[in-house]
Amino acid sequence: MQLNSKKIITVLSALILLCSCGEIGRKKADPNERYVLMVETLQEHELFAEESGYFDIGADMAKIDGGYRYYITIDNPRLAMYDVELLAIEKGVNYFSNMAANVGIFEDTKYNMIPNQSNPEKGYVKGIVASGVSSSPETTLYIFVQFKNADHTTAHSEYIKLDVSYEGR
Repeated sequence: MQLNSKKIITVLSALILLCSCGEIGRKKADPNERYVLMVETLQEHELFAEESGYFDIGADMAKIDGGYRYYITIDNPRLAMYDVELLAIEKGVNYFSNMAANVGIFEDTKYNMIPNQSNPEKGYVKGIVASGVSSSPETTLYIFVQFKNADHTTAHSEYIKLDVSYEGR
């Protein structure tokens, strides 16, 4: 009988530890730490796609005082995308002293994209636009897009490279 008591205590202790670890895992990450991690991940990543099978992505550029502003748009989702995050960088730029183009990292608002649906007041958007500044009229953007499935159990990441240039319109 004593052996069974030890097994029960061991199992209960393990369950308590697992439950407490689950609570720690659900704690929201610090946005600044997430930003730094995402920038470092993009800087170190080597394989980039030129498009996504999950959504449309494009970039445009406009002239501004002292440089150029680029706009990255993701829209037309082909599946339900929850808690969408986007971060874009140019190679060779220090994004620890300059802010990278980003969406969904620092805001309290969660961005969700569902095919053929929109309700911006509740966070369901048709598309997402992020913008950043470049000193060059032509550049290559390295973009990280991450989203979760409907029950938030699986996160999917995309690494995309887009060339963008000012067309002088």
